[in-house]
Amino acid sequence: MNKQEAIHVMQEGKKVTHRYFTPNEWMTMKDGMIVLEDGVICLPQEFWQWRTDPCWDSEYELFNE
Repeated sequence: MNKQEAIHVMQEGKKVTHRYFTPNEWMTMKDGMIVLEDGVICLPQEFWQWRTDPCWDSEYELFNE
């Protein structure tokens, strides 16, 4: 899925991974914040400001636990 689709899915509380994440890495959203598998919580602007390369515009998928 693309970035916008991934954001929408995360806003529903589902976990998403990306092809550049390790097998155990995922992210989701809660109360408008991005929540990572290691407990880090950040503003979406903080998360995406370091991921501006086009490679972050696609290749997301649902995380399978």
